[in-house]
Amino acid sequence: MRSLPALALAASLSLTGCATGYAAKQPKEAPKPLAENAPATYTPPCASNPATTQAAFDCDRKSILAMAGEFRVRFAFDETVALAPGYAPHAAQRSGGTELVEVIADDGEHISLQHILVLGKDHTVVKHWRQDWQYQPRQILRFRGLGRFETQAVATIDAQGAWSQTVYEVDDAPRYAGIGRWTHAHGEDAWESDRTLRPLPRREYTKRSDYQALDVVNRHALTPAGWVHEQDNTKLVFDADGTMHAIAREQGLNSYTRIADYDFGAGRDYWKKTSTYWSAVRGAWLRFESAHESFTTSPEPNGEPRIDEFFKLAERAEKGETVDPSAIDAIFANYVR
Repeated sequence: MRSLPALALAASLSLTGCATGYAAKQPKEAPKPLAENAPATYTPPCASNPATTQAAFDCDRKSILAMAGEFRVRFAFDETVALAPGYAPHAAQRSGGTELVEVIADDGEHISLQHILVLGKDHTVVKHWRQDWQYQPRQILRFRGLGRFETQAVATIDAQGAWSQTVYEVDDAPRYAGIGRWTHAHGEDAWESDRTLRPLPRREYTKRSDYQALDVVNRHALTPAGWVHEQDNTKLVFDADGTMHAIAREQGLNSYTRIADYDFGAGRDYWKKTSTYWSAVRGAWLRFESAHESFTTSPEPNGEPRIDEFFKLAERAEKGETVDPSAIDAIFANYVR
């Protein structure tokens, strides 16, 4: 096994299609459906609407934790509607890989899931994106465009029974956040976000400069085969006066199918060696976010120099070296304002 050096990160992420990494592969023929064969028997976490608040909370937790495990992942993005004059929809995008999802924190009302790619016959490891879930959040960190983030208070009525989902980059920098409620009915367990502004996806930032952000509704739903992340994306341009206008609509479907025929041991070994370091990085981000109601990460669009520096420190941690916290603080001083 080998873990991937930061400079090779973009090359590896060309294999994947999630929030933080994707170099599109154009299909030579019409894209095939992503539906997986369902197992003969399946018991959803909640077969019907829970009768009490406690039962609903328990069902929500089971649904979130059900997204952990070992998966084959497939990614599909299709531009469906042209919204700007003269715009021609781009070709469909397809890709995939193998991904480990680990529960790295669970205190009841807060759950953190770390995604780790383990790729190919040589079991190349890449620390990937992270999703944090918070029950009845008091505040949420909103992306506002052009690298700027802002802490937004959540009204009590909006937080009641809801969960926020915050998604983080490969270096644990924030990426986007949304809030919504899990529903459990008709044998389906699903969560849907409010409309959420997201940065330009990595799958397109090296290829396109005609838009700067996505306006998105995210849906996570459990399936008999695993789970799916559905995206209703609108591609936005930031005008010189700060206003935004749409150029196209896109449908995204990321499917996670449970597998038992691939060895993810390299990913678990990498995490064992580097988890203390990455915990320190997460702590540094949290302290920064707590101290600043708004801030900007740079450079845009996806912070490659910043990511590279964090991963160089991770390489040292993987070798057994102790990383001084001042080295982490120095990266913040250079790239977060």
